[in-house]
Amino acid sequence: MIKVIEDWLGDSDLVRYLDRLFTYKTPHNYIEYADSSNAPKTIFGRYDEQETESQIFYSADFSAENPLIKFLVIKAMDSIEDHMHIDQRTLICERVHLAIQHPFQDIEWHRDGGKITAVYTAACPGGGDFIFSLGVSQQIVEFKKNKLILFDGDQKHMALAPKSKRPRILLVMKFNYHIN
Repeated sequence: MIKVIEDWLGDSDLVRYLDRLFTYKTPHNYIEYADSSNAPKTIFGRYDEQETESQIFYSADFSAENPLIKFLVIKAMDSIEDHMHIDQRTLICERVHLAIQHPFQDIEWHRDGGKITAVYTAACPGGGDFIFSLGVSQQIVEFKKNKLILFDGDQKHMALAPKSKRPRILLVMKFNYHIN
């Protein structure tokens, strides 16, 4: 199930602030593997191979207790309840991070794992496509600032590189849930 919520935050000042905060003021690391099954166990070991089959891209992790991030997580939980009909009281946020995709950096087909992924499109210069595999067909979601894209964590997807000078910045929130 893939749900797309346009104009998710509504407030243009907040949208602009998040774009600039995440793009210019949030340090990030070249450490995220699209397919983590190919990732080395460490990056500093003498025998750890850094050239892997999986693509590497930039990311930055956040604490879900950061007040701004907590606000976005709670809002995403509301959206999951409203659009996927999962009681937000059962949701557990397992990870919040930025995925930073530079020009010419296509991200390969992969699955995120977990139960639900919520992707907020914080900065989307140069557009591009978020492509979901639906078996014999595909669903394409255009990257546009201020969307929330909800999908099952086992949904196979990929992202084509932005066509701009600035990177694309996505806030990725990964959730699990328990059933009472």
